[in-house]
Amino acid sequence: MGRRKETTDEQIVSASRRCFLERGIGISVADIAKELGVSHTTLFNRFGSKEDLMIAALGPPPNVEWMTALEQGPEERPIRTQLVEHAQVIAAFFRGLHRGLGLLQAAGIDPARACERPSFEHSTPEQAFRLVVAWVRRAQEAGHLTDCDLEIVASTVLGSLHGHAFTAQIHGPESAPPASQEYVERFINVLWRGIG
Repeated sequence: MGRRKETTDEQIVSASRRCFLERGIGISVADIAKELGVSHTTLFNRFGSKEDLMIAALGPPPNVEWMTALEQGPEERPIRTQLVEHAQVIAAFFRGLHRGLGLLQAAGIDPARACERPSFEHSTPEQAFRLVVAWVRRAQEAGHLTDCDLEIVASTVLGSLHGHAFTAQIHGPESAPPASQEYVERFINVLWRGIG
């Protein structure tokens, strides 16, 4: 008889997130473990408590893919196209993040705890800001963008996308027109007039 394949922390976090989003914060750790085919003791051994599992599942992931993409750019393609693509991914990330942080808050957990990473020198929001500033700087140095205040551009991009996701979370997607994809394109059009 072969050895049973071990469930990874990433699989636990992914399944837990799905369960919390679909069934709410009242779902038990035992029910999540059942979905994974492991014992609830396994989840407690790995994460310590339901609260810690919720923070891992509903907060920002330790590796945010769009941050990695920003570190590697900009590319040689048209810079405006890249801005729209990055903004679409960041907007989707913020929408998912707000859903998770809203559930943490509903559970009485300070959402700020989910953004603190002891292994990182800076919090997730600080890292995001620094990466956008660096990306805009490299685009500027390559002659793709006009001379502009890097920190203001980064704050404007992140703040606008974050604010739109927050409004959609509070009032519902229907109450935050225009739709996210359309919003991002219109936002970049306005921003482009100042930095293109």
